[in-house]
Amino acid sequence: MSKKYEDNILAPDMSIEEFDSITDGVEDHVFSERYLARKEQMMKQTSQTRAKTSHLGIKIAVAAAALVVATPFVANAATNGELFARIWGKDGKKDIPAHTEIYVEEGKIRDDGTPASYEVNYPKVEYTDVDPETAEKLLEGKISTEPVVATIGDYKFTINAVVRDGTSAVVDYTIEKEGGVDLLNYSQLDNEAKGAWLNEDQNFFYMISGGHNKTYVDLSRSTRDKLYCTDYIAVTDSLKLELVEYTKSLTAIHKAEQNPDDYIKDQKTISIPKTDKISKVHFESDAGETIDLSAVSMKLVVSGNTLGEHYDPQASCAMDFVGKVKITFKDGSEYLVFDEKYYDGYHDHDDSKEVANHAYLVGGLENDMTVVFNRLVDTGNIAKITVNETDYFLK
Repeated sequence: MSKKYEDNILAPDMSIEEFDSITDGVEDHVFSERYLARKEQMMKQTSQTRAKTSHLGIKIAVAAAALVVATPFVANAATNGELFARIWGKDGKKDIPAHTEIYVEEGKIRDDGTPASYEVNYPKVEYTDVDPETAEKLLEGKISTEPVVATIGDYKFTINAVVRDGTSAVVDYTIEKEGGVDLLNYSQLDNEAKGAWLNEDQNFFYMISGGHNKTYVDLSRSTRDKLYCTDYIAVTDSLKLELVEYTKSLTAIHKAEQNPDDYIKDQKTISIPKTDKISKVHFESDAGETIDLSAVSMKLVVSGNTLGEHYDPQASCAMDFVGKVKITFKDGSEYLVFDEKYYDGYHDHDDSKEVANHAYLVGGLENDMTVVFNRLVDTGNIAKITVNETDYFLK
């Protein structure tokens, strides 16, 4: 397996436009690539029209719902400390060393009769503790914690917290169902990779539309009947929670190749609370490349100066050539956001030394990529940001 396409489990996501431009060369996801492709299409239609098409091509009428506007407030540290620790701290998480997993390719047999398999190298992941008072300061009180509850069938969804910065958003929520939540497939490895993914062998569909996202399930707090989830989202528009209940399982509907509209039992669209955006700071390289950064994410717009001589803007994606991002603070401490040199395909690397200290990463066609952090960053205490070998300074 080539390193550039070393399994889509770990490769960074891409924008809808970039996703649509790919025609070949990418191997099948070990999970349901079919589902991911349909989900991307739904996202695209969501941003362009009031009529949405789900992953099965189902038209979903947008429910008339009042937009919930959260008034900025200074949260109480004692109240939100647990929330901050779960989203940006070490609560429910543990540092993970780099490791290798072997996957069996379903339905594929080698010439010697044994099942085909391949290795996936998972990078090192580290988390940090979060101080509640510091978290409140960095978030500027611009966090919605007024619960928004939606029910469909036997399921109950509760949106507990929302933070936005204009480039990304973080949404914390729970999913409940008496008798067991079977809506998602999730595990520790899923948390390390693309996040939880929809179980198509049941009859419910949900997604947060308006952006690209990764769903992290808190395995330590979740129970059989209640999942604690956090979505780390990039490229956000007006976010909505899309819920659909069918009379048959998603797998059965897909296999039958029938009109999925005929199997809709119920559907709802819930507006996710809209908060004021937390502030950003602006960094530039000597070549005029830019980074806009908040406490929760960063957006990079880079060029050949950072990406190197092998980068061809007519044939390459910028995110394939960004192998390392590091934030250096004024006291000399560092936050190594990621170090995954195999993406550019031109440098030797050691799998055991790769690092992915981010919650989500997505790239676009305009030499840009967005990184959602797995911790809160003090934007007023940054000395420089280094991308590959290029330094960016505050402007």
